Amino acid sequence: MSRSMSGLKAIMLADPKLEIIDLFGFRNQNLNNFRMPGRPGLPVPTSLLVDENGKVVWKDQSENYTRRSDPDYVGAALSEHFA
Repeated sequence: MSRSMSGLKAIMLADPKLEIIDLFGFRNQNLNNFRMPGRPGLPVPTSLLVDENGKVVWKDQSENYTRRSDPDYVGAALSEHFA
């Protein structure tokens, strides 16, 4: 999904099969965490900003699977790296 934030465009990626999450190694393997049926571990909530060359220029990760990046925090990072 493409969204505009302060004139900047971003693509939000949903990864229900955890394919991209596993490529980046963002699956929490903590045995005490809630597990998805048929899949061990949960995705670690992560926001990445990737430049036009595919380089990750900013990352925000949560240690709690129920928390996501604050939109204002991501917006500030977008403005800092791409404005």
